[in-house]
Amino acid sequence: MGEPTWEAAEDPDRTLRERLRRGRTLLVSPHPDDVAYSCGGLLAAVGRPAHATLLTVFTRSAWALPRRLRRAGARVVSERRREEELRYCRLRGLAEYRPLGFADAGLRGYDDESELSSPAEADGVRGAVEEAVAEAIRDAGADTVLAPAAVGGHVDHLLVHGAVRGAVGPGGPLTLFYEDLPYAGQRDAVDVERTLREARGLVPFASVDISGVVQQKVRGMYVYGSQTDDECVRETLRHARRGAPRRWTGGTAGAGHAAGRRGAPHTERVWTPAPAGAR
Repeated sequence: MGEPTWEAAEDPDRTLRERLRRGRTLLVSPHPDDVAYSCGGLLAAVGRPAHATLLTVFTRSAWALPRRLRRAGARVVSERRREEELRYCRLRGLAEYRPLGFADAGLRGYDDESELSSPAEADGVRGAVEEAVAEAIRDAGADTVLAPAAVGGHVDHLLVHGAVRGAVGPGGPLTLFYEDLPYAGQRDAVDVERTLREARGLVPFASVDISGVVQQKVRGMYVYGSQTDDECVRETLRHARRGAPRRWTGGTAGAGHAAGRRGAPHTERVWTPAPAGAR
């Protein structure tokens, strides 16, 4: 597996926003809604990015909150999710939407418990997902890739996280990972950071103050009406208010900046793979 590009900055929050505002960005989402929940505040703070593509991997599903929609079946649910994704792209000024068409965990036979406890390595779609994600990253020509950190251990998120890590080689785009929500909001803050550092081998890149755009983030979440309820929004905002559970240390990009943002009412954090010498 190649090492993603490492980039240090005096002000990672501002640098990241400017990078997304001016460059080419690939936003990788396991399911429709993950980007809106997990880094929608960052996108709202950016405004209209110069050129951003939303890449969603698992776009076929039979699950929805409204029971009437659920009873309509996978074809109808999947089409509703596509409509929601397109509305979100318009809301955030994203230039392209690319659905990969894979069936989500529920359609592949997982239940609510097993999808959060099963290893990605044993999933039969792993190879196909890795190949499709790698091709999409090559085609996008992005200088920044923003992908899930797989907090919570959902098998679909683990598959996408592993595919992105495997696809980016030396000299490739800056690769950053968002904290998956609402999963991160359902776990203890210290446990979230331990998972990111120890299980994923990540270090902080930036803590983004989204206080001024938090209502815009919430608006984007409710675009996904087939999946979003008030409890999901509360969990997401609760995590944003927690900020960093302790001072980010270790001399990595974002450490001092994150400490300075600890008191911010609402934040989103992004992480990057640790340099080889720091592991």
